[in-house]
Amino acid sequence: MFQTKPIKAHTRKTAEIPEEALSILRKGFFAYLGTAEPGCDPHLTAMFFVWDDESESIYMVSTRKSRKVVNIRRNTRVCVTVDERDPKSPAGNCGVMIQGRAQLVEMEIADNLVMNEFLSKYMHFLGPGYPMGSRIAIQVKPRKISFWMGANFSLWKAHKV
Repeated sequence: MFQTKPIKAHTRKTAEIPEEALSILRKGFFAYLGTAEPGCDPHLTAMFFVWDDESESIYMVSTRKSRKVVNIRRNTRVCVTVDERDPKSPAGNCGVMIQGRAQLVEMEIADNLVMNEFLSKYMHFLGPGYPMGSRIAIQVKPRKISFWMGANFSLWKAHKV
C-alpha cells in the first residue's frame, strides 16, 4: 500500500498570468474543451487552439451547429485543458486548466492575426482551402487558471474588475 501526502495548490493572485502557464499555452498542440449538456452532463472535445497574448484568451474554431457550440449558446461556462505528457515519467507531465466563459465570435469579426496564426499552426492537418468562413470562433478568457508541472500545482485567479 502506498501512502502519499495530499499536495495543496499554491494560489497566486497577480495581475499577470504566470509565465509557467503561458509557456504551456503558447507551445501546446491540443486543447480539451469541456462544456455542459442541458442536464449538466459534461461534454469534452479535443480541439486545435491558439493562445493570444494580446487578448489573454484561448481561441478554438468549430462548426456552427456542433454540440459544443450549441452547449455554449445555452451555458457560457467552460473549462479548457492544455497538457504535455512525458512518456517516460508522469513526474514530467505539465498542463494548464482554464475556467472561464466562452464567447462565440463570427469569423467576419474575429481577429485576423489570431485566425491566421490558427491556420498557420494547423495548415498541414487542415489543408489548403479550409473553410474558415463557414466556422465560428470560440474565445475563452480565463477567470481562473490551474497549472501543474510534475506534482507541483498552482492556481491563478483574475482580479475582479
